[in-house]
Amino acid sequence: MQFKKLLSLSAALFMTVAFTACGDDSSSSASDEESSSSVPSFKSSSSLSTRADIDYKDTVKLGDTLRLYVDLFKGDSSKMDESEIYLDSTATTLPMYLGEFPKGSRINVFASTSNIESEQIRIKSEYGDYLQAIKAAPKTAARKDSVYRNSLIPSYGADSTATFRDSNTFVTFNDNHYFLEVEGEFSDESSMKLKVLVDTSYYKYTGEDEKISMKMNDTLRGILLIDNAPKEVSIAFSANEGYSVNLTTVGENIILYKLTDGDKELGSSKTNLDTMLVPNDSVNWSIKIKPESFSSIWTGPYAFFETITKARELEQGEYFSNPDSIKYPGEAYERTRPKDDIGTYKYNLRQEQFVWIGDYKKGDSVIVKHWIQNYNDENFQNVSIEVLNKKKKSQATISSVYGGSFKVSEDGPYYLHYLRLNSDPLDQGIPDSLRYVLQLYTMVQQPGLLKEMKFYDSEKDAPLKEKVLAVGDTMRFEDFDFTMTPHSKTSWKIIGSDIAWFVPCKTLDYLNNSSNYKSGTCDEEQEISSNYLIALEGGIGEKAELIAQSVADPSMRDTLTITIIAKAD
Repeated sequence: MQFKKLLSLSAALFMTVAFTACGDDSSSSASDEESSSSVPSFKSSSSLSTRADIDYKDTVKLGDTLRLYVDLFKGDSSKMDESEIYLDSTATTLPMYLGEFPKGSRINVFASTSNIESEQIRIKSEYGDYLQAIKAAPKTAARKDSVYRNSLIPSYGADSTATFRDSNTFVTFNDNHYFLEVEGEFSDESSMKLKVLVDTSYYKYTGEDEKISMKMNDTLRGILLIDNAPKEVSIAFSANEGYSVNLTTVGENIILYKLTDGDKELGSSKTNLDTMLVPNDSVNWSIKIKPESFSSIWTGPYAFFETITKARELEQGEYFSNPDSIKYPGEAYERTRPKDDIGTYKYNLRQEQFVWIGDYKKGDSVIVKHWIQNYNDENFQNVSIEVLNKKKKSQATISSVYGGSFKVSEDGPYYLHYLRLNSDPLDQGIPDSLRYVLQLYTMVQQPGLLKEMKFYDSEKDAPLKEKVLAVGDTMRFEDFDFTMTPHSKTSWKIIGSDIAWFVPCKTLDYLNNSSNYKSGTCDEEQEISSNYLIALEGGIGEKAELIAQSVADPSMRDTLTITIIAKAD
């Protein structure tokens, strides 16, 4: 037999009476996924020793679409052409060598036939074992139910314009030499269209052991004969601190997936696993996969699973050994994480941040606040914020809404640890540039940090105690200067200069702005969220007060007296 370019049907019949195969460059209905399957190199059947004595008609060229034409030879053998291979008129099988494949190889066969009675296609090892087909043979008029069998029943129609309507997949469970066997009743008009694709070692696990392992950034596919499978398959994998692991596991005829860390169960599901894991140290995990207990006409003979691990090196601030660091107290520290529009970072599943918040002395009081932007922050049950010491021991719990405070128990560095699960990205009011961008903010305040804070008159180089405004004058907060003197014991080199502004409730009748704050609804004093106040006519002859409070040290304040006079004509 020879493999040649596709000939027309008339040209094929014009050849010597023989069995011929022709390469076909025409398209088929094999899916793009199947067509892209790897075509491994394999050994020719004629070059191997210690082989079964099988009269192969030829070797199939994997990946090519073949047209097979059959003519039955009934004449004088002395007239046979030695360059051709003939099919005996009484033959009911046609064996063609495929190659030597390792266990776990996936063999996809696409076929359609014409004028072959009771035809079926099988894959067989040279040990004599037929491979079980993965897909069930479809229902027919003579068969009410689909059935799993060890053969492919090809559809009818093998001319050059025909497309593949039937295919099936076979899997090797042993290293061996394999061949394709066409069985049926042949005639002079018999023909077939055929394509074979092979992925060697497609399934890395074929059911031999109860425990296996896999690496990071790897895909492990498994296939098990249900009636001969372990009750549970355990897949071990590990990771070190500084990496996150995206884990997905799906399957068919699997009744339970369970993820464990040693003896601790981290989660389980009857359908699949899809999670992200972040180790705080070197960690060994296991996925427990439990297949169906026995096969049936509904399950078929096999169970399948596919586990994918994708490791990502963590950004700064995503793990304890490489934390973010605030610059100084009194200013919000911002960390912007990379955009996650394609789901690499999975902020919607897990957000985590470690922030160095300062070196403190025993007895120091510290206030900590943390918040996020561009992701939902309303699910309070799935968020935790705590303060850790250098040994990663929790010192205090912080509210995600109001913040919190703690008293330093021993000298040393302290860290904020933020963790939130299941937070969807916001889409309302978020510009496209910030959609799927996680922004995290941390602020530290330290009561008692400052020894002194005063309004400052830069022209006189002296403290500013009083200011005069005419009715209608605008007093802008950015025009004020301050002197701030820290206590000598602090380790901070820089202290934030941001100021929070307040006025006593009565002053709202003398100083106000477009917010139109009401003294009647005020409780002692009003914080001013805008950056200015306007002198009102009702304040003429009255004494108003403006209070400045350090954001870095909220216990430190200074009060400026405001005198309001009539506007000059």
